[in-house]
Parts: sequence; structure tokens; C-alpha cells
Amino acid sequence: MEKLINAVFPPRCVFCGALGDVFCENCMSNCTLLKEQRCLVCDRPSKNGETHPYHYVLEPSQKNEETRLKDQEKQSKPHSLLPSQFISPFIYENNVRECIRKSKYSSRLFSCLKRLSFEGVNIVYEWGLSFEGFIVVPIPVSKQKEKLRGFNQADIISKIFAKRFNIPVDTSILTRIKDKHAQHSLSRNERFENIKNSFEVGKQGYGVLGKKFVLVDDICTTGATFLESSRVLFYAGALDVKCFALSKKL
Repeated sequence: MEKLINAVFPPRCVFCGALGDVFCENCMSNCTLLKEQRCLVCDRPSKNGETHPYHYVLEPSQKNEETRLKDQEKQSKPHSLLPSQFISPFIYENNVRECIRKSKYSSRLFSCLKRLSFEGVNIVYEWGLSFEGFIVVPIPVSKQKEKLRGFNQADIISKIFAKRFNIPVDTSILTRIKDKHAQHSLSRNERFENIKNSFEVGKQGYGVLGKKFVLVDDICTTGATFLESSRVLFYAGALDVKCFALSKKL
């Protein structure tokens, strides 16, 4: 049906207006690649986005910053509550930012996001990374936001990711139980506090124990959402968690 509609009413690029595609090749080429992957915890460069082995979880009240940093240097392996890897193909700027923003506030432009997602997932696939044995889990939005927008961006990206890597996707694993302030207007510390206790393992997602998951979202800024949702999965018995964001805000 989509092909028939496009044949009768050729789509125009949402950026330059050229006929033929909602996101033309010329405008797609202006999307900036995140060539150097980063550790999700400290946002520093990391090989293949792997979490640096010296990171671990500490309650803020337990240690002061100086002691915490010294202790981190002594660690030889990641803490069990941290995802093992974070991957993102694009930097959140220019056309990438506009595509994601437009799709959030206009459901009829979700095809633009699909086009960008296909491109981004194919880029990661060509890097030769493996997600064999993993289950794709989209980061859930609140029911109110999903009803307002008509869809969840992470669901769209997840389906494309799962199909390309030939692994299953399960939208029942995680549910959002709190929907506080929008993250984009908050500071780094406020983001972590705002997202705390916002997720739980869904009623149909009881089969978490001993399984591996890829969390998927459209944007990663501080990593607060990924880290919080990973924590929930690990507490439910997940064996490993990796994270994929279509874009990374630097």
C-alpha cells in the first residue's frame, strides 16, 4: 500500500523539498556520523562503545568524589548493574536532530524517522558487531505520550534493528510506571534523579532471568534512561544488557 501511495503521490524530502523520498540521499549525507563510540557511564571514547572496566555503582552518600575516583582506578571489571556496551551511529545535530524532533511532534512524519533508522542500523550492521542471542527491548514512553504522538519512536527503531540483526523484539519486557518532567530541560544530575524508579519489568516480561537484551531509544544524552532501565533488567536477572541509540547528543 505504501509503495502504491508513493507512486501516486511522490513524497518530498522534509528538508529540501526534493521529490522522491521523505529523507533524500543528499540530505542524508549531511547527517554526522559518530565515528568514535563512547562509554555510556563517563561519555569518554571507548572501543566499540564498551563500558570501561573501572566503572561501578556507588551510592553518593558512601564515598566522596576523590575517594570514588581512586576506587574506580582499582576496579578490574564492570559492575553487574551496568550495560556492557553502548552503540550509536549518528550525532544528534542538524538533520538528525530535526528528523527526530519532527517525528515526535508530527506522527505523519514518522516515515522520516523510519528512513533515518534504516540508514543508522545498516551502518552499525556494517561495523560487524554481533547481537546474537539478544532480545531487542524498546525504551517505553508513558501511555499519555504514546497516545498523543500515535506511536513510540523507540518501537519503530527496535523493529528495524531486530529485523536487520535477525533477533527477536519484545515490547512487553519493560513498562514505564512514572512519567515526570521531560528530560531535555534538566541538568545532568536532575536527569538521573528524574528518571529514577521510572521502569519495571512488565507483567508479560517475566522471562528475564538469564537472558540478554539490547535496549533501544532515539536519543542518548547523559545515559540516565539507559542506565536506569538496565538496572531494572539486571535486578530481574538479566545476564547482559547492551544499548543502542539512533543518535548521541555530545
